[in-house]
Amino acid sequence: MINLKVDKRDAVGGLSAKKAIADKKVPGIVYGGGKDPQPIMVQNNELIKIVSNESVFNTLVELEIGADKETVVIKEIQKHPSKNLFTHIDLQRVAEGSKVNVVVPVVLMNQEKCFGVKIEGGVINHVLKEIDVLADPNNIPESIEVDMESIKSKEKVRLSSLPANESYDFPSTLKNQDPVLVSVLTARGGSLGLDDEDSEEETEDSSDESTTDNEASGENSSDSAEEKSE
Repeated sequence: MINLKVDKRDAVGGLSAKKAIADKKVPGIVYGGGKDPQPIMVQNNELIKIVSNESVFNTLVELEIGADKETVVIKEIQKHPSKNLFTHIDLQRVAEGSKVNVVVPVVLMNQEKCFGVKIEGGVINHVLKEIDVLADPNNIPESIEVDMESIKSKEKVRLSSLPANESYDFPSTLKNQDPVLVSVLTARGGSLGLDDEDSEEETEDSSDESTTDNEASGENSSDSAEEKSE
């Protein structure tokens, strides 16, 4: 668990936020858990320390607000586009008995044994590197693993392809979308087809257009010949 000390923030709005950034303090908000949102302020250096942790977005945070302590998860950290300063942080309270929505990395296992690469000469295309997970606060997975050993060329691994796990689930909207997590691209004449299905469709469309153009060219040639003979 990560520890983070913050101060309560009374003033909210653009002016207070700008002043906070100038003082190298980061404004934020703590919400959820059936309580009112609490504006907070945290030292920029404190955020730099915890952000160095790669699993910061899927780790519980013990938040110290004065004498009070709350368990939260970090939902978003905004950073200044050109300076090494953070501009805002969103924290969500963890309610007892409820699941939390966290972002975890998608890790590819057995890449060196992948059938589509080792046998068929394809290339792995890691489409989704992070994914939203619903999990018990005390049992958040460090990552979602995808076994690549038996994945063949042109094959796509979607969310629905993953084995069920009792310790976590995925948001219903994500399950409805059923996104592609990873695929294996095929090599064609030294180049890679980013989407084999799309490439085939484009080839068919190009053939149709070429036929149409040739027919049109033939018609124009006939018309010209008739005009000259006249």
